[in-house]
Amino acid sequence: VPMIPQFLQEDEVLAGAARGTAYHRVMELLDMKGMPEFTEDTAGEKENWKKYFMDWLDDQVRRGRIEEDAARCICWEDILQFAKSGIGRRLREADGKQRLWREQPFVLGIDARELYPGEEDGELILVQGIIDAYFMEEEEIVLVDYKTDRVRRGQEQKLIDLYHVQLEDYARALERMTGKRVKEKIIYSFTLQKEILL
Repeated sequence: VPMIPQFLQEDEVLAGAARGTAYHRVMELLDMKGMPEFTEDTAGEKENWKKYFMDWLDDQVRRGRIEEDAARCICWEDILQFAKSGIGRRLREADGKQRLWREQPFVLGIDARELYPGEEDGELILVQGIIDAYFMEEEEIVLVDYKTDRVRRGQEQKLIDLYHVQLEDYARALERMTGKRVKEKIIYSFTLQKEILL
């Protein structure tokens, strides 16, 4: 197996981080309820959707809301696949009812014994983060986390293994903040173009 020089590995990590940041920014700003419905998988409809999205993205760059370099990281087809997905439709519906929240910061205090079973003193550990998106459905919460990790088809379990603890913390924080139950925890993978239920 050829060795990848350390500096190239670091560049790849930085490029991946920049891509992730760009996609998260788009998903923070995207007008879910204003997105056109995608009803037929035809070349004409794809072109219409591409024009809508690229015009929107150009406008965000002009307004200084998205950096030009970040905009170049975005593949319009990834956003279209998200819009066509089940979770994309549910987010759009929630946004239309003003029941969607995005980029929600939180700080959560967790007893050290929960994280480290050998601990005896029960010291409080603060966990902080930013929840990508959550919405209400029938007074229960659906938590959504966007991922841009480079994974192959069939590697959904890899994402679950990497991020299930993070989403458990997010769910716990949301339940404490809102007093509502988190009924679903979902990873949406832009690489796999699919949602993964935890």
